[in-house]
Amino acid sequence: MDPEKQSDCAVYKTVIESETQPAEDSVVLSSDVDPRLEFPAYTRYAVVAGCFVIQGLVCGLLNSWGVQQQYLVANVYDNEPSKKKTLSYIGTLMFFNFYFWAMLAGWLAEVWSYRKLCFVGIVIMALGQLLASFCKEPWQLCITEGAIFGFGVGLLFGPSSTASARWFTKRRGLATGIAVTGAGAGGLVIAPLTEYLVHSVGVEWNLRISALYVMVLGTIACCFMRVPFQDKTRTLKNFDWHAFGNLRFAANGGMVFFVAAAFIVPYAFLPEFWVSKGISSQTASVLIAVSNGASLFGRVLAGFTADHLGVLNSVILILVITSFSCCVLWPFATDISMGVLMSIFYGFGTGGYWALSPLVAAKLFGVDRLASISGIVSTTSAIGSWIGSPVANAILNRPGHGNDFIAVSMYAGSLWLAALVLALLNRTLYAKKIFSKV
Repeated sequence: MDPEKQSDCAVYKTVIESETQPAEDSVVLSSDVDPRLEFPAYTRYAVVAGCFVIQGLVCGLLNSWGVQQQYLVANVYDNEPSKKKTLSYIGTLMFFNFYFWAMLAGWLAEVWSYRKLCFVGIVIMALGQLLASFCKEPWQLCITEGAIFGFGVGLLFGPSSTASARWFTKRRGLATGIAVTGAGAGGLVIAPLTEYLVHSVGVEWNLRISALYVMVLGTIACCFMRVPFQDKTRTLKNFDWHAFGNLRFAANGGMVFFVAAAFIVPYAFLPEFWVSKGISSQTASVLIAVSNGASLFGRVLAGFTADHLGVLNSVILILVITSFSCCVLWPFATDISMGVLMSIFYGFGTGGYWALSPLVAAKLFGVDRLASISGIVSTTSAIGSWIGSPVANAILNRPGHGNDFIAVSMYAGSLWLAALVLALLNRTLYAKKIFSKV
């Protein structure tokens, strides 16, 4: 047998001493079963494709909220400061739910079904968009877009970012990187599509159309979601709570906390920043699309780098790039050329981080319970997503601030730098040799 095949098969040679029947989207494999005989050769690549589409829908719509927010601020609630302030909480609510429900999603994916859970998430996500199309007030959007839609993406992101890693060992980084490039591809398409729709048919119909394509494309993608092994004997009673006492877990959780707070800030405020500098809203949406396009390349290259330089080393490099983009590039991104540069660096860095995040968890805690461990880390960091945009909005709207976004960019950059410090700590805890591949 080919060495790579032997490596890939090793992870599946697990004996389940239970008469519990597996779900239709998983197979219990014994130590003498080759999964390549159990599944068609294309199965694991179909899983990667399914993850790609779901990631595109989830992250594309999340990252495009800033385009919709800018339109509402400029054209609907331009003379109502209190309502504009409420709008700033919607993106925050989305990302809070994105993280808050991750532990539940990870546990359900492992003990119930990746496929069924993803389908439930798609339905809730589409429902949130549809209900939002009938809203007339920002507080109503907080419920539909922030809470309901956010709950749907919270159920989807963890399973769709970890399923592909279950099928690979030697090239796990590259496979995961390709799967999560869907997030960049989704943003590359959805951001300009959102800009076009809100100006041509209005916010309400933009939301209805997005609900339609989420339901159609998401349902198709769910058909491919499965894992090669699922332990149906696990329950909430034997949930692994010991991770909370692990120092590596604490450092990793802290890193995710600061990333959760930092990530949405540029996407939520860059469109407004560029418009304040004389760049049109249409061009601003294109710059967001450029960022999402760079994210696509960042995810693939970060996964490739992780396979060759090590996961923990790679995440440090990625956090250096994101910190640089906020602290150094953003203050000078006042014209199209610098805006493109800022978009590329930030998109590349954040895309790389999301590709590496599940791989970091797999490196530190193992792959068998990857979804649940990643979920614990995300849920414990949910509060970080809650403070991101509101604090940035408070900084921006303080008396005498005007359109000076330097403080906002430094705030976002400091959060990324804090994540970098904790990533360095985790790297040191794992291996003290500077040039070792970890």
